[in-house]
Order: sequence, then C-alpha cells, then structure tokens
Amino acid sequence: MYTREITPAPDFPVVDGKPVFGTFSGVFKDFDIRGMKHPFGMLPVPTFMTDIRIMGIMRFLFCDENNIGEIELFDAGYFSFMETTLWNRKTRHRIAYRRIIPPGLMKVPNNLLSSVTACRTHRRLVRLHSKLQKKRFLADFDFLGSDSRPPCEGRLEMNLSLPGFAELSTVTPYHVRRRCQAAYQMTAPLSGLIGTGYDDYRIDIASGVGFFDVRKAHFGLRTKMSKMIGMGRIDGKVVSFQLGNPTSNDDSRYNDNVLFVDGKAWPLPSVKITRPYGISGEWVIQDTESMVDLVFTPVSDSARQLSAFIMRTDYHTVYGLYEGVLLTGAGEKIVLRSFPGIGKKVLLRI
Repeated sequence: MYTREITPAPDFPVVDGKPVFGTFSGVFKDFDIRGMKHPFGMLPVPTFMTDIRIMGIMRFLFCDENNIGEIELFDAGYFSFMETTLWNRKTRHRIAYRRIIPPGLMKVPNNLLSSVTACRTHRRLVRLHSKLQKKRFLADFDFLGSDSRPPCEGRLEMNLSLPGFAELSTVTPYHVRRRCQAAYQMTAPLSGLIGTGYDDYRIDIASGVGFFDVRKAHFGLRTKMSKMIGMGRIDGKVVSFQLGNPTSNDDSRYNDNVLFVDGKAWPLPSVKITRPYGISGEWVIQDTESMVDLVFTPVSDSARQLSAFIMRTDYHTVYGLYEGVLLTGAGEKIVLRSFPGIGKKVLLRI
C-alpha cells in the first residue's frame, strides 16, 4: 500500500536557498520560496531576477447540495487576475465573473496564519481571509450585475475547529530539483449565504464543505496543469481530495495528491489524468498502486482565453461528477457515486 511520511511542517519551505522537500502536517510559518539558488540552470543570474518567475495561485472551493463554486486568484507579479464561477447543481445554470488586476494590487500572502487577499474594483469585490490561528477561514464576494450576468454576493466561512477539518503542506520538485512548488491544502465544514440574483441560498454547516488550496512555484515559459478536486459528504463525513498530473520525475516520492476523510489526511500516489474524448467527455484518473480509479463526467465547462501583457492563458474550469473508488493508506475503500467536484485544465504561456 502506497504511503508517504508526514512530518511537522518546517517554518520555511526554502532554507538557505534549498527547498525542504517533503509532506507535512500543519502550515508553514512563512510561505515564501524566494532566494533559491540557480532555479533555471547554473547561469550566474542574481536571485532577485529569478524570483520574478515565482507565481502564486489561491483557490477556494465550496459545495453543498444546491451550489458548487470556486474563487481563484492568480498572481504573476507584473499582473494578476480573479475568476469566480458558480453553478446551481439542480438547474446546472452557471455564472462567472472575471477581472484583470493591475500590478501590485494583489499578492498571494506569505503569512497564512492571518492574512487578507483581496480583489477590489468598482464592480468586483472578492476577499479571502485566512485566520488559521483562530480556526476560521472567511470568503466574501460582491459583484454588480450587467446585461450578461446578474448581481451576486456571498458570505462563506469554514470552521476549522469542527470535526472534518484536515490540512496538508507539501514541498515538491517542479520539473527539476533546483525548482520547487510549495503548497498548502485544507478542507473543513462550511456555512454561509449565497445570493445570485435568481435565488438566495443558505449553506448549512451540516451539508456544506469547503476546500482551500494555495501554491507557489517557479513557473516556466510554458506551463500545463491538470488539477482535480472533489468535496462533499459521505455518511455525514467530510470527504475531499486533490489530484494532479506529475510535475517531476520523482513524483512517486514527492507529490501533493491527498485524500481527506473525516479529519485525517491520506497521501495518494502519482496519478495520470487523461481525456480520451476531449474536455467535454469523460476524464479518467488512475494510478499504478490501485488506490485511485476514478471517472470524472463534466457537467458544465467555464472556458476562457486571456491575453494580458506578455501572458497568454487557456483555462477550462469544469464542474462535474466523480464515479469510482479511492483507497486510504489503511486500506479503507471510499466509494464515490455522483460525487461533486471541479476539474481544471490550464495552459499558460508567460
């Protein structure tokens, strides 16, 4: 049975210019990967110049029996953007709000114990408030309507003191060992209120589930990513997972795939995500350890192509349903039937 050692999180993911590879419990005191030596080869380039290639992504996902959605904030240093997408799970109606953010107005924080990350414009407001020291995580958004979409607002909170809260930190090689990706993931029961202009929904703590994922890495000039997140309740227990395609040749030893079950984190092996029938067809997620065997059936695709400055992106944020089986490191079988989640396929040219 596949397993990875989980040790207490170090204060810093990078020490003296070298990444501290591993899988950890808890959160880094300082979520900063700057100062790595020679991340792009042995050329004598100052670290302040290579640090420019560090980019950060924050994702907050939420789900109950009525709605599923995601808030994503991307920070490339010289520019940032926000995307918030919501789906009504019963009607399958989708609404999406996007905004390019000028340089310097939004940063993925280094202090996750207490921080606020926000996108503020006249028509768009999104805030993610991480208060891990006080066992809370807050998200709120407020969007003015337009001819193409209704006004929308939400106030959501994850209670990290309740049963079902679980977290995991990782530092993994990013294509080569000179570069790294640091990530922090957590899940917890969720409550709140969402108003979409069509209906108002109250998310009850007994049915709501939230998932928070933040990561930083030295992105290359051309980056491909595939990420799968599922979250919900099985027999009243919070069950969430995150799976991604390999990012290094040592992915069996170091990766950030994880299954959260009722407050416990179970590391998962490297997986391969394939789309034999395209984006709109079934996605197949499997490993070589017989611990992951899933099929993801898309329900609705929120696609976008973005050109800003020197950046080009091709994004697919897909709401869908999982069918299949996951195994914990203890051999417990987690059977998924019409289990909700969001898949993401990303191509970045920077």
